[in-house]
Amino acid sequence: MTGRMRVGTALVAGLLGFAAQASAQIPGMPLFTNPRYGTGLRVHADIGQPTKSGTGLGDFTLVQGGATLALGPIGLGANVATNLRKAQAVAGGAAPTEDDNFTGSAIAQLRVAGGGRQSMSLSIFGGASADITARQVAAATQGVKFPVQMTFPVGASLGLRIPLGLTALSVWGAPRYAFTKYVNCPDAVPAAILSVRPDLANLPNMCHDTDKAFRWSAGADLPILGILSIRAAYDSGKINGETVSYWGIGASIGIGGMR
Repeated sequence: MTGRMRVGTALVAGLLGFAAQASAQIPGMPLFTNPRYGTGLRVHADIGQPTKSGTGLGDFTLVQGGATLALGPIGLGANVATNLRKAQAVAGGAAPTEDDNFTGSAIAQLRVAGGGRQSMSLSIFGGASADITARQVAAATQGVKFPVQMTFPVGASLGLRIPLGLTALSVWGAPRYAFTKYVNCPDAVPAAILSVRPDLANLPNMCHDTDKAFRWSAGADLPILGILSIRAAYDSGKINGETVSYWGIGASIGIGGMR
């Protein structure tokens, strides 16, 4: 089989399975947007899953790793997340499959009030995330377009500092709007695919629509000796018209970055 034929086969298989994939993306992780930060660099790791899955780790558990950099009132963060079970399988020696996917995200915050030793802090934020499968990456290297779902959160975060002797607990809440749309749509669906799945004829038009949903998150951060920090968050709101909620816990280590 030639390389072109293999790419064509992957495209057909990918588009035939696209509808199911689009409605069952990687389970979400709370959006951590504590506005109480100071200049510094931190790396962190989090774990989370839908609340309907309870607290036991399972097929819908997500793991996330990333880094945050703060320079005065400006905070920047980047994360990569994937399904826990898939990560464990690959770490155990299993070969990655074309359906393995991950979420890449980035967020920027600007503190507009408070901070430091002040009890209240307010920031505004905006970001972007994309769900990518291994199949999409392979197809992209061959110039084949796959629709990619992206989400753009925009909102504000209000934090409160509660002194606790040698440390202080930071609690926060963050309402936002999440704008979701598809990018990288193909110009046309091959006739061979339409003969099997005529319902995919509108696939090139998916990039024309943008969905908007209100979501909110709330959480708490507890710095320990200024180096280690533990955090937890709850996130809820609409996804495709249905209320979906997530919980997440994590820890970070670094210099500065937390107040």
